[in-house]
Amino acid sequence: MTADTARHPDDVMWFAVLPDTESGGAAARLLRRGGAREEVPHASGRPWLLGRWEPGEMTVAGAGTVRVAATGPGAAVLTRLSAPLARLRTTCDLDRISARLPGAHHLLCSADGQVRAQGTLAHTCRVFYCRLAGCMVAADRSDVLAAACGAPIDEGVLALRLLSPSAPFPLADRPLWQGVNAVPGDHCLLLDAHGGARTVRRWRPPPAELPLDQAASAVRDALVAAVAARTHDGGTISADLSGGMDSTSLCFLADRGPARLLTYRHGSADPAHDDAVWARIAVDALPGAKHLNAEIDGIPAVFAGLTAPDADPEEPFRWVRSQARLADLGQRMAAAGARLHMTGDGGDELFGSTPSALHSLARVRPLTALRQLRDHRALRRWPLAASLKTLADTSAYPSWLAARCGPLLDALPPPTVPSVWWGPPLRLPRWATPQAAALVRERLTHTAGEQPEPLAPLRVQHERLHYAQVCGRTIRLADRITAPYGVRLAAPYLDDHVIEAALSARLELHAPPDRYKPVLAHAMRKIVPDSLLHRTTKGAFGADTYTGLDRHRAELLALHSEDSLLARRRLVDAGALRAALVAPHRDTSTIWPLDPTLAAERWLRAATAKGPR
Repeated sequence: MTADTARHPDDVMWFAVLPDTESGGAAARLLRRGGAREEVPHASGRPWLLGRWEPGEMTVAGAGTVRVAATGPGAAVLTRLSAPLARLRTTCDLDRISARLPGAHHLLCSADGQVRAQGTLAHTCRVFYCRLAGCMVAADRSDVLAAACGAPIDEGVLALRLLSPSAPFPLADRPLWQGVNAVPGDHCLLLDAHGGARTVRRWRPPPAELPLDQAASAVRDALVAAVAARTHDGGTISADLSGGMDSTSLCFLADRGPARLLTYRHGSADPAHDDAVWARIAVDALPGAKHLNAEIDGIPAVFAGLTAPDADPEEPFRWVRSQARLADLGQRMAAAGARLHMTGDGGDELFGSTPSALHSLARVRPLTALRQLRDHRALRRWPLAASLKTLADTSAYPSWLAARCGPLLDALPPPTVPSVWWGPPLRLPRWATPQAAALVRERLTHTAGEQPEPLAPLRVQHERLHYAQVCGRTIRLADRITAPYGVRLAAPYLDDHVIEAALSARLELHAPPDRYKPVLAHAMRKIVPDSLLHRTTKGAFGADTYTGLDRHRAELLALHSEDSLLARRRLVDAGALRAALVAPHRDTSTIWPLDPTLAAERWLRAATAKGPR
């Protein structure tokens, strides 16, 4: 194994899925070198699942020669689905279980020599696969497979990770290891009896046609079930209570369940930040819960601890600036006795105003679209000619993707131009090298040439799904920061059933100029106090960003000294990056591009380190 190949993640939890073949046994022997300590056989007796997982993390059930497994908190509900389990005959029948299983889980099935594995739409649970010992095998971590087959780092994917706000679909979810593939969230993986593999689509976006009452009812039912899946086992669960609609709604839903609720809010460096005002209203309406507030001086600043050798070795962590705060959260919630912490992440991605809805709306209800455009222009000062031009655009997704190659290093367009394309403008940071830009352009051009379908035919649904996946992949890594303290991280908004319900709302409900998150607000009526559902402000944390950057600038400069691994690979100019770290920033928009680079540098050091992590 060279310095560029993956190392065995010996101290992490993982599982692998093997075909019901003789070569699957040979692959199992290679995977056991990664520290596997648990195994579940096929009905044939050959190894099916192996790896390292905590007690209760993997739930296995079955009838006859069919085996089904689910992972994650609340997966034990699988054993209560006795009737659907008894009717299972083939891996295709797993859809019946998926439709009745709330929460976020891997679902795995072995039946008559066929194996199926799937994650979640939002990538909170993921499945990867590669060829090992002559057959295709799957796992929930790409670095586990990379270590088993000695896969080297894919520098093109690494360069893509420098993009802001993120790489586009389908490049955003590519593993960083050559030869390791990811199963799309809306697909499942099938391993056959001959050692082969193929992915099959398992889900398609719903029509965006439900009126407000019906869409809100669907969202309410899905969220109630999603939160109940986390509270069902009782004990103490904690939840963010920022005072915003997303986290507040989860708290009121959790308060109705059998678990004891502990809410958590931390302060801000901005004295004008109004989250505390709204959080106090919520606290007064939750007398049965316990509430924990952390002052800003008592929690780590953003950008803290980034020189520590504790980065996740699988992929860069997008919320890198908040890593120390997440660890602090895990410690606090564990000390308070919580077993799981719920976050409102995903609410903005599903229910926030998305201008691309106007593009889709113009195709089916043009007069309604023009009325909403008029109101948006009055509020945001969108120029008429540019607004009409973007609405008239008919470019297919591959064409849009190919066009992203040109302006990678240009200045961003003015914010007065509405973004109703398939996604936002993509930019590399000014410290990216020509080599990095060339690698990104090559991947964009090649991928566009493959004519990929978007995540959904409607631009607004595609954009919501893309950002739900960006958020879900981040939550997946954030959970690994809190889990060592015994606290799992959950984002109910990113569950499959919640996503499907949110996408079913009529198009005019996705970008109304006069209402804030109307579908979610309507869904939470009579559950959350009306005063909280009518909040129109959203707290920002710009002051925290400036404070953290000032406090930890020396550490960030040390991270990007002349021995920067990204600089050694000629992906960043270390001098230009250090100049950006010491330069004044007019607003936080020039600070955000630092995060992907910081995350990539930390990941690269962890992924290529010698010896155990």
